[in-house]
Parts: sequence; C-alpha cells; structure tokens
Amino acid sequence: RPRSAEPEMWRWLAYSGSPIRLEELLVKRDRSLIDQSLHSRLGATTTNGDGFGVGWYDDTGTPRLYRSVHPAWNDRNLRELAAGISSPLFLAHIRASTGTAIQETNAHPFRHGQWLWMHNGLIREFPTVRRELLLAVDNSLFASIEGTTDTEVFFYLALSLGLEADPPSAVEAAVGLIEETGRRHGVEHPIQMTVATTDGDTTW
Repeated sequence: RPRSAEPEMWRWLAYSGSPIRLEELLVKRDRSLIDQSLHSRLGATTTNGDGFGVGWYDDTGTPRLYRSVHPAWNDRNLRELAAGISSPLFLAHIRASTGTAIQETNAHPFRHGQWLWMHNGLIREFPTVRRELLLAVDNSLFASIEGTTDTEVFFYLALSLGLEADPPSAVEAAVGLIEETGRRHGVEHPIQMTVATTDGDTTW
C-alpha cells in the first residue's frame, strides 16, 4: 500500500506490503518519486534537489539507510541500489531545504534503533526555539542527534516522550511541547507537519 504526498517543500513516500524492488516506486513508474522531485506540479517549488534519503528493512528486519546531498534524479548509485533491493517496508524522502544545511545528516529518513522517521513541514522560527527544544530531549538520546534540522529534533522529542511504546500519543505530546514553546516566543503557528514513522512492523 504505497502512500505518497506532494507537499509544499518535499516529496516523500511510505510503502508497506508485499516485498517489491525500491525502483518500482522510486524510479520506474509514471509519477515516481524521482519524477515528482524533478517536475513538481502542485508544490511551491518546481524541483526538489537538496538531497534525499531511503530507509528500508533488510531480510533480518534491520533498518538500513542511504542518504545523499545530490539531486535524486542525478544519483547513479541510487538507481543501482533501488534496482537491487527488495523490501516489504520502506520510506523515501526528497528534500528542499527550509534553511538548514544541505548535508547527509540532515536528509530524511532519520533512524534510531528500529525506528525510521520522516517529516513534511517545519517548526517555525526554529533557530529561536531550537535550544529550548533540544534541552527537552532525554539525556540518554541527546548524543544520537547528528544533524541540525527541526525534523530530527522533533523525532528525538517524540522518542523522549514514548514513541516506542505509543507512537500517536508521543507525537501528540511532542507537538504540544513544540506549540507551547513556540507560543512562549511569540510564534503564532509554531508547527506545520505530517509525519511518517515505522518500527519495521507497523507504519503510522
């Protein structure tokens, strides 16, 4: 059951079902994710070229990542990888940066343990609230943060608030914390978001 979104800034896809080669949805079909990134019809930007990532589960159930700062349509390694890997569950994300650096550690999906996470949207005025939100991340998780994006902070807030036990409640609690923090700093609409996350068995 593939689900895709064509949001304002990013392109993303979550697939769960019978194992298929990643290229079937990333490369081959009309309106594949790469085609969407190159020829946006609905988004605010016509191309999405600020890096991409693919997260999948191998035959042992281990989450794997391939992330790059290159435009997805111009990465030969992605095409080779997508042609050779089959998975029953994968997430893919093509990025258009909202201000944070274009680097591999800022490309979605993000991974921690068995979990993969990607986000469409933004935490508004993130530089203003970033320090306060980072201080709310559990000490045991803080050192795992590698990049500089609002999405990764959002992920680690959700993990700190119980993502592994109850994903909907943890995301709700993280959103509430972000909204409360933003409003204290005078941000009218602190978060815009849709989220996809999975533990390798269930996708939310």
